[in-house]
This record gives sequence, C-alpha cells and structure tokens, in this order.
Amino acid sequence: MRFLGIDPGLNLTGYGIIATDNNRLQCIHAGYINTSPGKPLTARLLTIYEGITSILKEFSIDAVILEKLYAHYKHPVTACLLGHARGAICLACAQSGVAFFEYAPTRVKKSILGKGHASKLQIQHMVEQVLGVRLKKDVPFDVTDALALAMAHFYIITKKFTVS
Repeated sequence: MRFLGIDPGLNLTGYGIIATDNNRLQCIHAGYINTSPGKPLTARLLTIYEGITSILKEFSIDAVILEKLYAHYKHPVTACLLGHARGAICLACAQSGVAFFEYAPTRVKKSILGKGHASKLQIQHMVEQVLGVRLKKDVPFDVTDALALAMAHFYIITKKFTVS
C-alpha cells in the first residue's frame, strides 16, 4: 500500500509518500508544493490542488493522511488560511476517490516516538531512522512532518508502533 502524508500550508505544503511491504516502510517520494505569497489566494489554492492531484495520479496512492486542524485563539486568520489549503487538498482527494484520514499532532508524535510531545528535530531523526533515509539540511520540516503522518497512519492501522 502507498500512503501520502500531507502537511498543509498556504505558503508551503509538505508531502511524503511511503510504501509498505511485509510491514517494512519505504520512502517512495517526498517534497513540497510552494506557492507565491504575492499571488492571489485563488491562484495559490489552485497550485496546491493541481500539485496534490498530480501526485495522486502519478503514484497510485491508497490513502491520504492530513494533520487535524488546530487553531490557536490568538491566530484565527492563520487557521482560516490553513483551512483553505486543507480544502483544496480534500477536494483533490474526493475527486480522485482516495481514502482520507486525519490525526491530531499529538497522536502522530505518540505513534512515531512513543510520546505526544516531541520537537521537530526528534521527529525528523525518527523518520530518517525508520525509513533509512538522510534528508538534506535544507529540507523543510513540513516534509518531515508529512512523512511522519504517513508512518503514523501505518502504525495506527496495523497497531504496530516504533516505540513500545
């Protein structure tokens, strides 16, 4: 099976594809979709939508996993903008007929590291260790978070965890 983890953002949407084979995880592809802050919102959402749609077609994805929306009361506009990006991704999934799942960040961290609170560097280290990849230093954490989402989904549905 192939899982596409997506860390949505209006400026940068990270994604990571993992495949499972005999309970072994393998990184198939990872990257990000970048939009220009100077462009209109509609153009940026179209870029995200078309990017995700292309990935879904090219890699024969079985399930898409997004982080649940968390909104801090001090930053309501940020939550709205993130909601727009998530909407474009959800539409791409619905039109492609791909299964869709979402998890809270603490659940993802607990699945990957055994605890619900971890730093971005801890997540990146575990992702690299489990997948046997070395991410470049300039790779945004959005990509690492996307891979972590895909890994967490595998652990949750199979009830297997990296840490006991």
